[in-house]
Amino acid sequence: MSLLSPPVWGIHIASVTEWTLAIALVWRLGTVLGRTDIRRVAVAMLPHWGAGMCVLAWHATDDNTSLMWIPRTHELLTLIGSVGLATAALHLREWPRRYPRFVLAATAVATLTVGGFLLARAWLPYGGTRGAMIQSAGLAYLLFVVFLAVNRRWDRAAFNVQTIVGYGLLILFVVVTIALSIVARTVYRAPSLTHVDWLHGIAEGTMTVANLVLVLGLRRSLRSLETAPALATTVPA
Repeated sequence: MSLLSPPVWGIHIASVTEWTLAIALVWRLGTVLGRTDIRRVAVAMLPHWGAGMCVLAWHATDDNTSLMWIPRTHELLTLIGSVGLATAALHLREWPRRYPRFVLAATAVATLTVGGFLLARAWLPYGGTRGAMIQSAGLAYLLFVVFLAVNRRWDRAAFNVQTIVGYGLLILFVVVTIALSIVARTVYRAPSLTHVDWLHGIAEGTMTVANLVLVLGLRRSLRSLETAPALATTVPA
């Protein structure tokens, strides 16, 4: 019997499907606007898609501890994706124009961060890097949302408020997941959140809602461009 009930499986699959659609919509937005900087954000979303597929694969094995390479790959892809998104947001058109030195320095730090963790994973025990990697991924994603919000002040064509809120709600997903994981372990004495199905469903449902807000925000941007073709004419990045 699977650890996940059919409804929770449905929530997981819906979340990955929504993120896949969001990638396509971001790419489409960049194409319509003629901006490679926006399309880079779509590319930077791919590692998180891979991390989502790792979660599905892990749950399909009923969280088999003999296959720990799956969650470890998930954590590494999450780090790469979060750092990549923060870097892509910093390379949206206005950031390099206004703060070129800051963008250069931040890009160097991002590269060193990912490279450092890759080396650490190769040479140090898994437990010695896991906590720092998860925290770094969370910080990088938070910075990604902040960079998008600041960019919105200068560049209203790139991402609308609803899209930024959708990205930001994924931080709420992380907070809810951490809180419910503590409840699962302390109240239900379960090995993990996955073993308390209804709590697991609530946590993953938060991601599904966040991704839905993101998709609807992107679709709204594209519709506004399609109904006003003149607004889609812009200087390529």
